[in-house]
Amino acid sequence: MHFEHDVLMGIMADLDEETQAHSKRVQSLAVAIGERMGLTSAELKELNLGAYIHDIGKKFIPETILKKKAPLTPQEWEIIEMHPKRGYSLVEALGLSDAVKGIVLGHHLWADGQGGYPQELVGLKPSLLTQITTVADVFDAMISHRAYRQGLGIAAAMDHLKSNSGTRFNIEVVAVFEAEVYPSLRISG
Repeated sequence: MHFEHDVLMGIMADLDEETQAHSKRVQSLAVAIGERMGLTSAELKELNLGAYIHDIGKKFIPETILKKKAPLTPQEWEIIEMHPKRGYSLVEALGLSDAVKGIVLGHHLWADGQGGYPQELVGLKPSLLTQITTVADVFDAMISHRAYRQGLGIAAAMDHLKSNSGTRFNIEVVAVFEAEVYPSLRISG
């Protein structure tokens, strides 16, 4: 497992600084949610790794698209939407667990299985670990400044999670995030 770990960490270190920082924040938020939800130490270990490498497939997306300052074209969105499958292929080749592979592949799927991407997986409900990662990922993405837009405030991001709870986001995960994690972000942020 040391070889696989070294390969993963090398690929993550090769990503742009923004993606690296986002991945670390998602990892931290996801683990905080998982701890407060009472996940086992084994589940937390899987969540810790999966949340950190959830966007590893962006390694295969041209930087001109990732850093574009203007809105993406439909064709560019199609390329962006390939990153979960490309990341999955990579982590599968490295022999990572089904839980970690599921996080990488399914972190853009809706909790109710009725939307998101990859399109061929719509209709399937992602695992709890994936749904935790999704909440952490979306929250951090919304509050972070991007090349094409300013970040939103944390209250607006929390409102988005709550208003889409039960469809895009797992109700229990959002409730735990709001009650147990979000208050500390409001104090420190």
